[in-house]
Amino acid sequence: MPVLPALIGRPQLNAAPAASDDGFAPEQIVQQELAAGLPARVDLDGERSLVLAVPLGVATGVLAADPMTAVFDTGVPNPSDLTALRDSGGAWPRLTLVLTGAVGQTMPVVLGVPFRLVAGSAAEEAAVVEVTVDRLVVTAGSLRSPGRFGSQLALRWRDLTLAPDAGTPAPAGDPGIPGPAGGG
Repeated sequence: MPVLPALIGRPQLNAAPAASDDGFAPEQIVQQELAAGLPARVDLDGERSLVLAVPLGVATGVLAADPMTAVFDTGVPNPSDLTALRDSGGAWPRLTLVLTGAVGQTMPVVLGVPFRLVAGSAAEEAAVVEVTVDRLVVTAGSLRSPGRFGSQLALRWRDLTLAPDAGTPAPAGDPGIPGPAGGG
């Protein structure tokens, strides 16, 4: 008696990446040289991106500085004396979430601290991405113009959105054989 192949085996599906311990998608790594200057766009996926910007206030010091001078470096504590207060007049980079063209939440860059960003400005909205900055170097030249001045960004991010509720998957077997609950 011939047996339908669909009843013997099922087609192999591409294995999805394993979820992290908390059930969300695994982290993805982004490393980017900031050769286009700042503000810089960091694409995460087709719909989401981050914009890295440094609000300066007064640009005289940046214009007068050597282009290779580091204005911000996560490898150097700010302030270098940890008992002193942070330099409130210094440049402090910020990342802003952009979701399908709409501006979302903004966060300051803090080394190694995960931030969850929402798509809108309402605090009750669910976060859509979690971002952790591993390294950021911003030089004076990158704040002035495009060019290879040694500015770079390394971060990890992960998707926090829920999967769509599309119901049970369609049966992969013979459409002439009724599926569960009498459906066909």
